Amino acid sequence: MKKIISLLGIIILVVISCTKDADQITKDTSSQPSSSGEFFASINDYFNIKIPQAEFFQIVAENGGTIVTQKGSEIIIPANAFTTQNGQIVSGNITIKMKEIFSNSDIIFSGVFPVFDAAYVLNSGGEFFLEASQNGNILNVQNGQFINVEIPAQAVDPAMQLLFAGGIEDPDSVNWQPVDTATSNAGFAYNSVDSVYSCSLDSLGWINIDGFIQNITYFNCTFQLTGITGLNNSNTKAYAVFKGENAVWPIGFLNWGFGSIINNTIYETHLGSVDMNIVVFSVVDSQLYYGLLDITPTPNQTYQINMSVTTQANLDLIINGLP
Repeated sequence: MKKIISLLGIIILVVISCTKDADQITKDTSSQPSSSGEFFASINDYFNIKIPQAEFFQIVAENGGTIVTQKGSEIIIPANAFTTQNGQIVSGNITIKMKEIFSNSDIIFSGVFPVFDAAYVLNSGGEFFLEASQNGNILNVQNGQFINVEIPAQAVDPAMQLLFAGGIEDPDSVNWQPVDTATSNAGFAYNSVDSVYSCSLDSLGWINIDGFIQNITYFNCTFQLTGITGLNNSNTKAYAVFKGENAVWPIGFLNWGFGSIINNTIYETHLGSVDMNIVVFSVVDSQLYYGLLDITPTPNQTYQINMSVTTQANLDLIINGLP
């Protein structure tokens, strides 16, 4: 009998011990994949994955050379085209960096918008960032020399202009301005046979060939997001993709002071009666969501956009398929 009681006591102790250990073990679900099999820590995490990447090339400065990028741009560099910041002609190996922002997708995920003075939407024939460096030091184009760049035309408009936005790559620094003809002889031409823009550049950095979209009267609009709760500027981004133009405008974008996203509502004060698609991205609980609305906005109206679970691949198809 004593043996039975002792055995029973041991069993009880084991059960209590196991229960206590189980209470102390908690499952860490913070890094679990979403129901789509993809995990995104935040909306910025998703966007960082999608940022267009630059290409890097090596040439010998005293020889020059011709570079062709994966997206079909051609960069023609003459011999002895670069100087140091002190004006000395550079020799030896130099690095050429080229980042092309061509498609709607490129514009959205790069954050480099075809917008003049943070207020006026532009129709982009193609944006790109071009830089020359040696041992990490940024180089200048030598006076009297020109770097010739041909890019596939992303949009065609007889009113296109050549614009610059400085030599800092950070998208937050981009502020497109027309060429200052008092200090620059840069120019461009459109080749209708090959559908390319040929640029002659006497300085590098951000370059864009743009036309102003005419006859837009800007007004207020509101978009109510449904299908999921808790959407705001910290987990959601939204864009107006103009139909028939290579143009994207960020909506509800706090940085420019034209709107915000609060409590599932996008407030925007800078839209016009232009045919467009509103595309919305959200990441909530590691899951990627999107919403899409084909619309020609009218003033002071509220529109609903339903948010649905999606994947990177599906969203790529949707964005690339926008007219």
